Amino acid sequence: MPSFLRILTAALALTGLIAQPAAAQDSTLTRLARQHLYPLQASGSSFSGPGWDRLLTDVRQSQFVLVGEYHGLAQIPVFVAAVAREFKPAVYVGELDPYVAQKVTELAAQPGEPTAYLRQYPSALCFASMAEEYGLLRQLRAQGTRLIGIDQVFAASAGPLYAQLARLVKRRAARTYLQHQAARYQAQDQLNQQQHNQYYALTKQTPGSIDSLLTLTKAESPAAQQLAQAYATSYHIYTGRGGNHQHRLDLMKRNLLGELQPYQTATGLQTPPMLLKFGGVHLGRGVSPIRFGEFYDVGNLVQNLADVQHKKSLHVLVLGRQGYKLATLNPTNTEKLSVPYTEADYDDELPIKAFANQACGPAWSMFDLRPLRDALTEGKLLVPNQSLQRTIMGYDYLVVIPETTASHAM
Repeated sequence: MPSFLRILTAALALTGLIAQPAAAQDSTLTRLARQHLYPLQASGSSFSGPGWDRLLTDVRQSQFVLVGEYHGLAQIPVFVAAVAREFKPAVYVGELDPYVAQKVTELAAQPGEPTAYLRQYPSALCFASMAEEYGLLRQLRAQGTRLIGIDQVFAASAGPLYAQLARLVKRRAARTYLQHQAARYQAQDQLNQQQHNQYYALTKQTPGSIDSLLTLTKAESPAAQQLAQAYATSYHIYTGRGGNHQHRLDLMKRNLLGELQPYQTATGLQTPPMLLKFGGVHLGRGVSPIRFGEFYDVGNLVQNLADVQHKKSLHVLVLGRQGYKLATLNPTNTEKLSVPYTEADYDDELPIKAFANQACGPAWSMFDLRPLRDALTEGKLLVPNQSLQRTIMGYDYLVVIPETTASHAM
């Protein structure tokens, strides 16, 4: 598997927590974490308690609310939906590509779950293929929230996107070719899913087929050219060598800035309330906690956008301590739809052992990281782990769910 696909797999799962030996935990860190812990009671889709009250106070004072997550946990979309009911965002930005966001916007206006679409294109809605995630997006649409996706084209989207291109082109020969390729790639992806292969038709295309796609659409409408270019750019991110993660981040930030053009006025940027939800490595301010380089991610850009408008961005990280998670979006791989995890299974991009040890439940635990950030800045707190230090500097709150269940694939 190419190195970027390994990175992508890790990012989709948001591997992130490492259990360090207790002796290595800084006592000041543990003490400060305990001092700034606020219980948060979860009851179905409702939340209460000192943690919830404290969080909502900050939410109501913010222009941007960013929720970094561990993907595949059923409780997190329910939590974000509760935040959205209070925050009432005009715009939601998700870790989806623009075309998935458009399709979800269309499907969410219809009654019921999008089972017919997912039978035709299994997994093609990316994270929105999860029942809880789709429920969140449907609620947001019902609230009148605009759904935006800024990520690269999802790897399972070759079939539906070629079919969409076929509907956009005017020339009959181009339409016939694209329809043929759409059916071919979708058949490949369905076979890969049945055989539990860890790749998609998009990532197995040849460079020549991508060149042909761009040539074919060169004389077509701007919408067709834009879709073909987005597909080609994503292909190169998936299959390239070196710098792929940075290219993906650059693409997401460009896409976000492009989506905000309607809010640029003669007196400057005037964005409405915005809610963002991505994997936890993406939404902190400052340097990302991701281990293999120095990256400034979407969360840092949003912090800058808040600054230029004299507004506030609130960065919240939500993780599970243990339980079950959804390990794959492949609906045919039933043995991996719900798998157990603990801290010991996690990587070290978001190390939270000092916090998770105190999250024993049944209440959720919400830690206010801002006093710890102040202590770090003032030199009163020593955190040798660079990823943990970046997490404390990047997020305002850390919410730890003591026991989670896996999201359900539709």
